[in-house]
Amino acid sequence: MPSFVWSRNPQEARDNPYEYEAQDQFIREATAVLSGLTVSLDQFTMKFHRDDTGLAKATWMLSLDLVDSLKECTELFVEKRHRVAFRLFRDAVETIDLISVLHASNSLADRTLREWYKNDTISHGAMRKYMESAHGKDTAESRQKFYQQLSKFTHRTYRALTMSFSLGHGDMLVPDTHSTPMLILPHTIAEGLAVLSSLILETIECLIRYGPLSNDEVSSIFLGALEAESVPRRFSMRSVRTT
Repeated sequence: MPSFVWSRNPQEARDNPYEYEAQDQFIREATAVLSGLTVSLDQFTMKFHRDDTGLAKATWMLSLDLVDSLKECTELFVEKRHRVAFRLFRDAVETIDLISVLHASNSLADRTLREWYKNDTISHGAMRKYMESAHGKDTAESRQKFYQQLSKFTHRTYRALTMSFSLGHGDMLVPDTHSTPMLILPHTIAEGLAVLSSLILETIECLIRYGPLSNDEVSSIFLGALEAESVPRRFSMRSVRTT
């Protein structure tokens, strides 16, 4: 893939945060992908009735919300508003997993669809139970760990908040809103973009697997958004050890 950010590990990105040109390329490509998906999803406007409680309508509505959330994340990172973007990540994971459950073609899927149309909240724990039965315990536990990490931003845990602070003289805390332009740590942005890339790829896979767009349409949008040449790394990778 043209921008290596698409396949970047978040920890590696945090350890090597100064690849600004590659990150800019990723932002351009991500924006093009998500904009293209939005345009294609708009073809279903005026296709579903208000009283329709079917799977196709739910899939379209959830897909629209998912793509729109990731578009907002991309724009927020451009604006260096990473705190809001990180909180939207958990929403994206919940939506992807809900779409997956709704397409399970079993009694759980039917019950979940009915509950969703009744405006009930579908817990992520219930989604992971399906994930364990369908894909194995390791997959469910990995998803749970990822979800819990993202939840720390929603619940304002200490480490999550420290990503918005740098250190001044004598290791005193300085919030990144302290000055203009804001002193956003490049590590925070690099890590966030790596997470965003993985969620966009999950969204592509979700749309290809479950619709409402065709496989060819989704693939064409994604491949068409990628630039012809990759921006090369400027710095050799290094690993930062914590004690």
